[in-house]
Amino acid sequence: MTALNPRTIVGARSVTIERTPQRLDPLGAQSAWPLVPLLGGVALVYAVYSTVIHADQFRNASLAIVAIGVLLIAVGIATLRTHPGLAPFGRWSHFSVVALAVTAAALYDSSVWGHNERIQDDWGQIAVALLLIAMPLYRPVGEVAASAVAAAIVLGALAAAQHSLVIPNTPLVYATVAATPILALAAGGAGYAWTLTGETLRWREVAREGQLRLEGELRQAAERMIAQERMTALNAEAVPFLTALAHRGTVTQEDIDRARSIADGLRGMSVRAVSRTWLEDTLDLALAPRLVDADAAAPADGETGPRVDDPDRLERVLTADQRAIVGALIATVAARPGLDPRSVVVTASEPERPSFALHASIAEPRAELRRELLPLVSSLNSVAMRATMRLHGGDVTIRFAYPEGGFPDSEGRRR
Repeated sequence: MTALNPRTIVGARSVTIERTPQRLDPLGAQSAWPLVPLLGGVALVYAVYSTVIHADQFRNASLAIVAIGVLLIAVGIATLRTHPGLAPFGRWSHFSVVALAVTAAALYDSSVWGHNERIQDDWGQIAVALLLIAMPLYRPVGEVAASAVAAAIVLGALAAAQHSLVIPNTPLVYATVAATPILALAAGGAGYAWTLTGETLRWREVAREGQLRLEGELRQAAERMIAQERMTALNAEAVPFLTALAHRGTVTQEDIDRARSIADGLRGMSVRAVSRTWLEDTLDLALAPRLVDADAAAPADGETGPRVDDPDRLERVLTADQRAIVGALIATVAARPGLDPRSVVVTASEPERPSFALHASIAEPRAELRRELLPLVSSLNSVAMRATMRLHGGDVTIRFAYPEGGFPDSEGRRR
């Protein structure tokens, strides 16, 4: 068995998280996802409308149709890749969406080149700007600003080079008319995201202080549960045994063996109380309401009951954000009405690259389980982990681990 190296803990907890709402507030960013297809749909509708009213200005109508097709691909990629089930939305997805939107705008300009009468009613810059509004929710503000400036330069240059416009003016004015919607809407989205992330970071500091207090309360609650278990064991076994022994006044070999068995049981409970982990406390407290019945608490033959299998205490690599999401995931699973509480097992393995798995048997429709659990699985993907969910019959298995290259190994090398 390979022990967890302290360098792995430090490296895992030091993984840099991008300053975006999706990374800092995964569930909040998921709720904003409908904005992406809505803005993309508006861009497509306006593109089609603008194309129709410019029918008499086409130099090449086929290029105009292709331009709408390319814009449709850009909207499709943006909608698909920002979906909560595919988080996080990466840098290359962002650049692909913007590049395709700019290409669509350029194709449209080519379709009316030499016949275009006005820059301000072209759809290219509007479509690019609408797609850029939502990007700061998923990508850093600086990255979005860079893509907005690049798009504004390209479309501004194309506008400046046109010579068929009915309103005579300098090329700089044409470029400004084309670039302004892009820069203005991107700046608006970036400003909102910057304010949102700032408020989120401030809230996280407050929440972290509260979490420290809560962990103490969680530990005290777990200690009370253990104390109650020990008291129950004493009342159920030790006290009757000692009472009977005192009444008889003699000690037999059977009494010695019985005393040794009771002592071993109490010693084992004490050892477990000392070595309990955060994962065990979280699982026990989440399932406590489901195991109040003595019949439910006692596993049947061949069953081991709910448990955490983490001999190397790999949970120590989890950051505060990751613990919050994992805790919410366990609580959500524990609250499902179709859950068999005895089936819940959390395992941790691979100390060199800690991996975790949550398994449970839940007798509920797959669609309902996906709707309840997928947001939390996606949230783990947004906080520097790689999480997957597998549904097979009534079994649910959620795996989450640090990706390759996430943090240094025991020799300080990036994997």
